[in-house]
Amino acid sequence: MYHHSYILNQVNQISTLLLRTVVIIIGLSQALYAQVTVTFPTSRFVFQRSNANRATIYITGRCPANSTQIQARLSARQGGTSTPWFVLDSAPGNGTFQGAALNITGGWYDLDVKAFNDATEIGAAYVGRVGVGEVFVVSGQSNSWGGSFVQGQALEDRVSMVLQPNAYYNGAGNFEEHELTLNAVAATLGADGQNGMAPAAPVFMWGALGDRLVQRLGVPVMFFGGSHPGSRSTDWFAAASGEQNVGNGYYNRNAPYRALGSTMLHYLKRTGVRAVLWHQGESDNYYRTRDEYVSQIGFVINRTRQQSGYSQLGWVVSRVSYLHASFGAEYVNHETDPNIIEAQNILASQPNNWPGPATDGLIYPDYRVEDAFHVHFGGQDCIRLADIWSQTLSDAFFTSVQPSLPTRPILLTTGYVFPFVTSPGQSVNVPLLSAVPTRTDNTYEVDLVSESGCALATVGSGTGNLIPVTLPSWANGRYRLRVRSTSPAVVGELGELITVNGSGAGVPPGYSPGPLTTLRAGRWDDPTIWSCTRIPDATDAVYINHSVTVPANGLYRAQKVILNAGSKLLYEPNGRLALGQ
Repeated sequence: MYHHSYILNQVNQISTLLLRTVVIIIGLSQALYAQVTVTFPTSRFVFQRSNANRATIYITGRCPANSTQIQARLSARQGGTSTPWFVLDSAPGNGTFQGAALNITGGWYDLDVKAFNDATEIGAAYVGRVGVGEVFVVSGQSNSWGGSFVQGQALEDRVSMVLQPNAYYNGAGNFEEHELTLNAVAATLGADGQNGMAPAAPVFMWGALGDRLVQRLGVPVMFFGGSHPGSRSTDWFAAASGEQNVGNGYYNRNAPYRALGSTMLHYLKRTGVRAVLWHQGESDNYYRTRDEYVSQIGFVINRTRQQSGYSQLGWVVSRVSYLHASFGAEYVNHETDPNIIEAQNILASQPNNWPGPATDGLIYPDYRVEDAFHVHFGGQDCIRLADIWSQTLSDAFFTSVQPSLPTRPILLTTGYVFPFVTSPGQSVNVPLLSAVPTRTDNTYEVDLVSESGCALATVGSGTGNLIPVTLPSWANGRYRLRVRSTSPAVVGELGELITVNGSGAGVPPGYSPGPLTTLRAGRWDDPTIWSCTRIPDATDAVYINHSVTVPANGLYRAQKVILNAGSKLLYEPNGRLALGQ
């Protein structure tokens, strides 16, 4: 017979064990619940709407590994139309999810996401202030750059920018791509008065313009900054053409274009955009003919369209040339330049462009008072400039200029790599901007990609930003670098061209291009889904590893098509695929 004290002791031990088990179960449950994270969009991001007032919001994040379904909803915060709960991802993959909210009307929303294991909710996440509205990038010279003025801040909650700390005090062009973030904030100067717009520009009067647009349109507005004071059309042309050090070294690291180019690479591909707001021309007064200006800035416009992937990217071209006579002897009796104004009018009349403000008449003593040369607009001019810009971006503008909208989620982008011209054996650093819902075992790897888009070799890896790469001995020619994540596997966007001057074959020993394979699901006519970043032709053997859609009313060709496990071909009406040569 057991002693009473022994039995009591056993009961206490069992009770303690049960209590610990309950605590562990609760702890595990809470840990699983806490694992839901939305990596994109972040709070205050705005997605460009169509002219039908609709947008697609791409959503990605992390979830418990045992999740079997992800649901989401958008609750209208100000304007817009709330959605019911909908299935965002019906088969999340090993702790990550990805999906899209379709046909979301213009407005300011709160995003809720829930993870389920069968019918049991096991996690949730919330992102406040996600917008569907209007997105702009401002670019040009000093009267686009402006300064940090209290009068230019946004008062409306729905005006956003991606934070660039100390944009004004760091100086034009002095930003590091690996420090860029997806951290959006209100378009104000912040507590220390130094916040600016990423990649590189002060708030100037753009926040106040945002107020006017929000009040008139009833939708959120977002700005990116890509300006550079003092820059001439020749400087923009040279940098957009691929020169690293422009103006005999006055501009380095591809300034003045790189701030605008970085916006194309890292931000507008994710959000879409209505237009570039361009104010530049004063530095060309007296020194440029009409045709030179049209050719040089026209090249820059085409470069942004190529770089962003938006073939009809809108541009609003200001009509500006004013320099006060005190700025130099050549401007006496030549404070404005009709050749520059005519050139800007020509550019503004081209497809999907629009005439911007004409500010040459805003002169001292009523304007530009704070500048000793009476060339630059100051704080007291912000409200007037915001009003003029708002009038220029009229209702007709928003119906005439077609926006550029993303057609797929962009999770990983590759930045500029310097130097532009290098040699085998040299080490370079590759910046990236990631919204990938990475797991703890993730590594970023860098591929060297041929100019035609074929991945040649993996040349570097790392777990943070600025991936170190040593260029291989066989490299010789023009290449791009591209970052990939390994966990989950996501192929990033291609970086910009670099030139490697070597004596090797240009490809790895024994290299053969091989068949074209899919890198991800998508449409047949999207070159970025293919391993060599080009659409297959009649000579290509094609290996399909994903779901690929043949677009409507199109005829596409391949030598043969192999469907691997889990892949499929989908056909839109009248879409055709011809095999054989």
